[in-house]
Amino acid sequence: MGDHILSEVAVFGPESCCVEPHATDSWTVTDVDRSRLGGDSNEVHAVFTLTGDPGATLPASVDRAGVERVFSYDDRHVFRVTRPDGQGCVCDCLERAGCVVRDITVEPESLVVTFLVEDADLLGTVLDELRATADCIQLRRLVESARANDEARPIVFDRATLTDRQEEVLRVALEMGYFEHPRDATAGDVAAKLDITTTTFTEHLAAAQGKLLTGVLG
Repeated sequence: MGDHILSEVAVFGPESCCVEPHATDSWTVTDVDRSRLGGDSNEVHAVFTLTGDPGATLPASVDRAGVERVFSYDDRHVFRVTRPDGQGCVCDCLERAGCVVRDITVEPESLVVTFLVEDADLLGTVLDELRATADCIQLRRLVESARANDEARPIVFDRATLTDRQEEVLRVALEMGYFEHPRDATAGDVAAKLDITTTTFTEHLAAAQGKLLTGVLG
């Protein structure tokens, strides 16, 4: 792939991935690797890792039909889940658009997907499709890459386009580790620090991210 954009999006809302039900307060889903079976099969395999407290009971969801334990070691357990294709998964939406899914992480409040997309126009189309099926999405990270033989293209962003409140929301969220993987703070934690509601926090954050996206992509 030549020029491309590495995007990281948090999707909030209804169950949006076949691995999402396996994330709990005690167990985190990481290292998701998806593949489609060849031939006439209409199934998708997803291999994922559950990481958590070795003394904690594994989530009941791993005992469902279609979930197979691959192996376990210390506090990590690797499973394979099989499901029919075309069930409205976030990854299905991305792959239909020609995006390459790089990583999936399930957090307490959202599904975080990192993927490669060829250009800003296609990214906008994909984000619109995700918004149509989710309660809320947040664009967390955006990195534009040039071809290996080209020079890097610097991007200048005017911080004056942000309101004081939007800049404060971004700064506090960053300082508290809201954008880390896994998160050091939830949306509720940051909202409490700012003395605002979680809804108000997500609205300010979405507005600020929209301005950042406009500044980066033009």
